[in-house]
Amino acid sequence: MNITRSDRSNLALWWWTIDRYLLTSFFILMMFGIFLVMASSQHLAENLNIPSHYFTIRHILYGALSIPIIIFFSILNERQTKIICILGIIITTLLLFVILFDGEKIKGAQRWFFIGGLSFQPSEIGKPLYVVFNAWLLSLWVEKTKFPGWMWSIASIILISSLLLLQPDLGMTIVMMFTWGFQLFITGIPLIIILCLIMAFPIFMIFSYQHFDHVKIRIDNFLEGKTYQVSKSLQSFESGGFWGKGPGEGFYKKSLPDAHSDFVFAVAAEEYGALICSVIIIIYGLIIIRSFYYTINNNNLFFILAVGGLAFQFGFQSLIHMASNTDLIPTKGMTLPFLSYGGSSLLASAITAGIILSLTKRSNPLDPFRKEIYEKK
Repeated sequence: MNITRSDRSNLALWWWTIDRYLLTSFFILMMFGIFLVMASSQHLAENLNIPSHYFTIRHILYGALSIPIIIFFSILNERQTKIICILGIIITTLLLFVILFDGEKIKGAQRWFFIGGLSFQPSEIGKPLYVVFNAWLLSLWVEKTKFPGWMWSIASIILISSLLLLQPDLGMTIVMMFTWGFQLFITGIPLIIILCLIMAFPIFMIFSYQHFDHVKIRIDNFLEGKTYQVSKSLQSFESGGFWGKGPGEGFYKKSLPDAHSDFVFAVAAEEYGALICSVIIIIYGLIIIRSFYYTINNNNLFFILAVGGLAFQFGFQSLIHMASNTDLIPTKGMTLPFLSYGGSSLLASAITAGIILSLTKRSNPLDPFRKEIYEKK
């Protein structure tokens, strides 16, 4: 199919106004993810007495579902994005209530529904939806001073964080709270409130350490250097060196728990080396920097909060995964967007990508032709 600049069809309009650099970056990460899941999951599948490519096939199927999700969200306008995300976070919050009573417990955490043999984690899907919802609340607060958007914002993050801690899911709670705090910061709240939030974080961590056994164990192991997973992960980085041992040649992944999800970056290091790991980091960096660049030349507060918040969340989650894989922070079951195995994680990453593409396509300062198309349309 040949799409020319003179073409005024909806497909052509979408193609010439979408940020194709961002779109390409997202799809490159998805392709990397397929190879890494293939490399890291075969040994696990054999131990479970299931077909060796079981996890790879499921990951590809979720990837195939992610493509139309990215396209669907990317064709929405700002108003449609707001409506879908607001309705979505309401439904997700209700599911977080239900999952406490009717969810499946895995490794001590009650975070999943199982439907027809497939697992579904509502908190993953709600993660990007909440960013847009909170951006809407805070932008209304600034633009319409009588609307108590900041009160609704605080109430919503307390509610969702409480539901996540009851599962428990400390990692997801931290990602959402930091993203929420970042959005408050760029909204322009008083410095005293920012200082109070910064001071509240160590209090929150002390509370979690004292009341959640899995948090206490992970922090203690990190401080005492007794983490088995991290030791294997570090050995993977050392074994891979600069060039890597080659696809499928990794050794330490066989003894690394959750190598296909929580430690997929370590698998990339052993099999593909520091070179490919650097390329992966650069791609993540380009996505984040390019997304933030759009916010500089935009006066729409909702746009700034939504795109900036999603880019921050995307990067912060990636940073946590990489830092825990390299023993910079205590281990946390955090997936690497688009690269780790996990249907809910992959779909959440697709939603994030789609929303960023949707919002940036109508306000791209890098390509004047985009504005010209909309004026002619």
